[in-house]
Amino acid sequence: MDVKPFTIAVEESVLEDLRQRLADTRWPDEIPNTGWDYGSNLAYIKELVEYWRTEFDWRAQEAKLNEFNHYKSEVDGLGIHFIQKKAKVRTLSL
Repeated sequence: MDVKPFTIAVEESVLEDLRQRLADTRWPDEIPNTGWDYGSNLAYIKELVEYWRTEFDWRAQEAKLNEFNHYKSEVDGLGIHFIQKKAKVRTLSL
């Protein structure tokens, strides 16, 4: 099995595309005064999307994720991405 180190690095063009798609969201009509009764509260979802579009710092999250050791491999033709975190103490035998 071939295991290769992997670093998360999303291209800026991908993030820009996401921001644009969030800005272009076509919102549905909402039945007044229903809150969460028929699914997600539209006001909440709009607020969340605006946060993702204007405030969420993907690069900071990407840096935090990259503090871990990421790897990619293939098992039975399926691409696998995993994180290896070794224990701080030696494993005891059974």
